[in-house]
Amino acid sequence: MRLWSLLVVIALSTAMVPAKAAPAVVIHVDDDAAPGGDGTGKSPFNNLPDAVDAARSVPGAVTIKVAPGDYALAETLVIDRPLLLRGSTEQVQGSDSWPTGEVVPGTATRLFASNPALARLVLVDRGDGSVLGGVNISGFVFEGTVTGISLLLNRVQDYRITENVFRAPANFAMQSVASSGRVSGNHFSGVGTGAIFAGGYAQSPSSVVFQGNRAVRNTLGGVLLNGASINIPELGDTVTAIVRDNDLSENEGFGFRAFILRRDLGAPGDSQSSASVFAAVESNRIAENIVGVYIDAGFPYRRAGTTCDSRVYSGVIDLQFRGNTLAGNLLTSGLVTFTRNMAALNPSLLAQWQYLHGATYTISDHDGMLAGAWIDHPETDPFSGPCPGDAAQEALGNVLIYNGSALTYGRNF
Repeated sequence: MRLWSLLVVIALSTAMVPAKAAPAVVIHVDDDAAPGGDGTGKSPFNNLPDAVDAARSVPGAVTIKVAPGDYALAETLVIDRPLLLRGSTEQVQGSDSWPTGEVVPGTATRLFASNPALARLVLVDRGDGSVLGGVNISGFVFEGTVTGISLLLNRVQDYRITENVFRAPANFAMQSVASSGRVSGNHFSGVGTGAIFAGGYAQSPSSVVFQGNRAVRNTLGGVLLNGASINIPELGDTVTAIVRDNDLSENEGFGFRAFILRRDLGAPGDSQSSASVFAAVESNRIAENIVGVYIDAGFPYRRAGTTCDSRVYSGVIDLQFRGNTLAGNLLTSGLVTFTRNMAALNPSLLAQWQYLHGATYTISDHDGMLAGAWIDHPETDPFSGPCPGDAAQEALGNVLIYNGSALTYGRNF
């Protein structure tokens, strides 16, 4: 299926209006309430785990309405059924229409980890490998741990993540794996990477719209597309995305990044060696990052420690850029490489990272914003080493198509 057809499917599927249904049961939460509440308006629960547990016994639609306050989580909050989780946070909008990250005084509904070792603050996952549908989360301030993820969605379809604030010290603000939905009106700042979308499979595809968000001043980057699913055993191999009308600026790494895959040796699904990324990247501000746009292989291991990786990596990236503002990025506007981005910048790392083989990158750059990008597109593998696959500097056979023309092999930086 062509890229434009896939993107039409995303736009239609994420805009579907559900059929009229019975009113949702509303469960109330207020951290100032007395212990032992029953979730009614007169007697709210005073913590979120009790409310989510109560929702599991409700057969129909559920809304959990959470009052302003500070909600500590000692353990991961697991959402394993359809529901609307609605906080009270009201963001301050900037004159540029993007959220500023500031919150109207007295409205913040803050979720934070009381356990510094908590790897996941909120996990949306049915827990048995099956697909979950219809989870909406809005109006929260998320503060995950320095080594953890604030919000992780696994195998979730038709989700909405809207109008939240994701703050330090989390490593990753949100990660969506083999999941489809819409992320809009959120503010991501002070974390490692703002939003990560990883590939899906036929039963649980990854088709996402990321629109109207601000992902700025993060230590790694703004938004990342990973063609493969990660940390689940299913071999999800495609992510399709619309990334539109976002501010992806002032990050210490990248504004926008697309890569083929990550499947670490010893992790679930570590036989996978190929994946695809399809995306329309439109009308975003991508300014004053270290690198504006990365397009790369991701994590194509030659070896992990002393263990050789026998996989030969390949894949497809098909991107359309239109109407973006790409300016003031400190190192380069963009880097396009068929190996890991860091290995292209520092070839001494090629002992760890291999190049893709037989991969195709197609870039439609309607405004020529990547005309001055750094390109790393060798004809043959420049590295030879101790692993069996590195005995010869073999031909790579990769193809780079820019605005309809196949570029010649070479490196321009």
